[in-house]
Amino acid sequence: MVSKVIAVAAVVFLIKELLYPFFRPVGKKHKDRVRKYSREKAADEVKRKRRERKIRFAERYSVRLPFMQTEGMLKKTFERLGLDKRPEEIWLEQDLYLIGSIILSLVMFSANGVLGLITALFVPILFFMPTDELDKEVKRKNYNIAIDFPQFYSMVFYQYSKSVNVFLTDVINDYLPNANDDMAEELKVMLQNIDYSDEDYALKQLKRRVPVHHIIKFCDIMETRLRGYDNVAQMQYLKNEIDKFRLTELENELNKRVRTNNIIQIALLCVLGLYIIIYYLFTILDSLTMFM
Repeated sequence: MVSKVIAVAAVVFLIKELLYPFFRPVGKKHKDRVRKYSREKAADEVKRKRRERKIRFAERYSVRLPFMQTEGMLKKTFERLGLDKRPEEIWLEQDLYLIGSIILSLVMFSANGVLGLITALFVPILFFMPTDELDKEVKRKNYNIAIDFPQFYSMVFYQYSKSVNVFLTDVINDYLPNANDDMAEELKVMLQNIDYSDEDYALKQLKRRVPVHHIIKFCDIMETRLRGYDNVAQMQYLKNEIDKFRLTELENELNKRVRTNNIIQIALLCVLGLYIIIYYLFTILDSLTMFM
């Protein structure tokens, strides 16, 4: 019996290893992954071709008006946001928004003069909308970095106040798990710049990418320290300034939440008052129908 069981197991094993792969060489999960990858690759190829056509169309037909942002300003914005775009694309979007809003204003003006004037007020808003969205995104990233920077600088100050033999790379790697997304992105770019050149180059690039007051002062202090000067007093002064900024932002956030809660409470009271008015109105109307 034991020998028969072993023989059957051996036959099953040989069939599984030698014959089964010919009938089913690829597993279902692997096939699904391959199909998913093929679909994603095809979709990326379609997006790439569509973007190439858009770039060619923009390079040929986009017109830069005098009050549009220059090519250098847009390239700096794209670099700051990590966008793979060209200035011609933004200029083309602005041209299309301008032409479309003017046509819409003329159509509305032919139907009604007041509506046409109201629609014409939105022409500059729509025209500057592409660049305004980029500026808002830059401000949002700078704000998130400025909010997260005090905690990062506290770690830097603590490490450098304990010892002079501290590498900025080690401090950044220690802080990265606690950083928010925007701050982590900038710190990773800073690590790449350090690997590419040195800390001095990375600090100069950080100061150029994120022109925030405290970060500029931090880069200046760290550059001075790299030259061999002991500037613990300047670091302490900057820490006090950053702590004040942090407290101010926390107070502003608290006041903002208080205002939001007050607005919500007022809205709820208004809804409750409206409900009471409607309830008593229907009660009065029902009572009047009894005497009619």
